Amino acid sequence: MAAATGTAFALKSMISERRPDGSDRHSFPSGHASFSYAAAASLENRYGWQVGLPAFALASFVGVARVEAKRHHWYDVAAGAAIGSASGFLLTHRADRPIDVSAWGGATGGGLALSARF
Repeated sequence: MAAATGTAFALKSMISERRPDGSDRHSFPSGHASFSYAAAASLENRYGWQVGLPAFALASFVGVARVEAKRHHWYDVAAGAAIGSASGFLLTHRADRPIDVSAWGGATGGGLALSARF
């Protein structure tokens, strides 16, 4: 969720899109949508569709509410949903997987990590 929120706020600072209510120029992408979809995708990826489906329904409600409140355009929410979903699916793993491959990175490099449970 931190990766999705950080990405959304970095894009907000680079892209000057006026909000539908005219309050400022930080509309694109929706930070609320990126956070809520990251949470939903993480839950789906970790615990399966039984947990993910209600989480995605709630994330969709957040997105619709942001558009209805005139705080975002539909494409702001769609971009936030894409950022959040990608972050959640790429950075979490199934709770019961015996073998896991994950990406890591830092200031001096990055790579892949392989872990196994026996």
